[in-house]
Amino acid sequence: MSNKAKIILSVFGVVISLALLVVSSILAEETVISPTSATLLSTISVIPVFAAISFAAKVDYETGVYECRKCGNIFKPTFKAYFWGAHTLTTRHLKCPKCEEKSWCKRTIPNA
Repeated sequence: MSNKAKIILSVFGVVISLALLVVSSILAEETVISPTSATLLSTISVIPVFAAISFAAKVDYETGVYECRKCGNIFKPTFKAYFWGAHTLTTRHLKCPKCEEKSWCKRTIPNA
């Protein structure tokens, strides 16, 4: 499976799991089911959300590499640096292993 297909699949999983959480919350709020069942359903529906977000983060980490804005070096950060780094959709604030400067590194997806 290509990297772009993995990313699309992970985003789809997050959207579906969030939809499940919204539907269960609506059912709980509208008192269609008993309060105990509503609490249980809401609690259980959070599990797929965390699983989907974890999977999406794993796929995002495995498929992407970053380019340092200071020196142009292309590198893969450690998972810890990836996870804790401030980020936007296309950049992440990382320390380059070559020049050892922190910058907003642009994310790229290799074709493999």
